[in-house]
Order: sequence, then C-alpha cells, then structure tokens
Amino acid sequence: DRALNVKEPLYVNYNPEGTDTSFALDFGFVDTITPSPGYALSLSVPEDDPNVFDKLDVLDVCGLGETPTFTLRAYSDPDPDLRTFLRLLNCKNQDAFLLEALFRQQCWSLISEPLSRENEADCCASMTDGVAAALSAYASRTLDEEKAYLMSPPSARRAAAGDDERARVRKDVAVRVRLAEKSTLIETASFFDVIASGLDGMEYYQERRLRSLNLLDEDGSSTYDPFNETMA
Repeated sequence: DRALNVKEPLYVNYNPEGTDTSFALDFGFVDTITPSPGYALSLSVPEDDPNVFDKLDVLDVCGLGETPTFTLRAYSDPDPDLRTFLRLLNCKNQDAFLLEALFRQQCWSLISEPLSRENEADCCASMTDGVAAALSAYASRTLDEEKAYLMSPPSARRAAAGDDERARVRKDVAVRVRLAEKSTLIETASFFDVIASGLDGMEYYQERRLRSLNLLDEDGSSTYDPFNETMA
C-alpha cells in the first residue's frame, strides 16, 4: 500500500473469474471494454433419482458438494467437471454399476470421459432442454433487441429513460447483462448440439476397458481368440 498522487490513475483488479452478471450485482457496473459474458448454472441430483444416495456419495468423495455451481462462458468450452457431473446425473440402467461402492473412489475419474452412447446423448439433451427453458424466461430468445438498443446513440437511450441519466445507466447495465447471459446460453446449446452430432465417433467406457485389457486392437476389433483360450 502507498499514498497516491493527485490525478494518478488507480487500477482495480476485480474478480478475474467474474462474469458480467456478477460484476453488475456486486459492483453495479459491466466492463464495456473487456466484457465477460457468462451464466451461473447450479445443478443437483433429483430426490426421486433411484440412485440419488450413491450419486451424492460420489459428489462427496470428489468434493463438489450436493449442489455445485458451474460458470458457463460464451465462446469457451464448458468446464470439464460440468460434463462429468452431467454423466453422473444421467447415469442409469446398464451404466449404473459404476455407482456401486466398489467403484466409489474411482467413479468420478472413470466417468470423466464418455460413459456410453445413451448416457452422452442424455447429457446433451438435458443441457439443450435446460438452455431452452432458461431462454424462455427472457422476453425474447434472440439477441436482436439487446444489440439494437446498445447500438442506438446515448442520447436516444437517455431520452427513452425520460432524460434520467441514472436510469439510462441502469438500463444499459441490465441490457448488457441480458445480452451476456443469452449469448452464453445460445453458445452452450450450440456446443452440446455439436457433441450430439458426433456420438457415433466417440469411444465409450466399455471400449476403453476392453482396450486396457488388450481385448481390442487399434481398429476396435476384438483380439479374443477362442482357440488360444481352449489350448490354455
């Protein structure tokens, strides 16, 4: 710490991990030079999930807690932990054996890569459906209204606010936050649409497991030879 000279600029480093929404809520502004569009997404395992207690145990082991919050960011891939959480959330049927106590310590690591085609498809669908629901809370799902407002002259925006400069500033912040959140949601939906389109080309848990046992070659063909098994 030191004393500042008169008219010496003061630089403040706000939360580098923050988003436009958090800046607006915590500090009352949005950085117009280097915006940080994002959306805070909190998820939890439904209470009616037949494997709810096993899934909560897995979350406890990996230290995420029962209701983790993930920050989605526009133009950036989602946090890998979000994709792993989605696989846990949608783990069911033939994949549910990984939730057994035997795998408790390794479960999070094992599902950090695609689990099964059904599971990965459910992950993508749950995210795109969730994004659609979130966007439906806004007056419009497109970005046209926000972009048109921010591109209008400040005088026009001030006039629309009844020549109240403070009201104009508050609306500017609100519109920028709305633009940031909606653009993030739209980008997130696009990301999972791309993932869904490539499901057939992914390698899933069973293939990875067989390959680790040298029961699959590089082409994905079985190396098991029943003749050698009989001779042994």
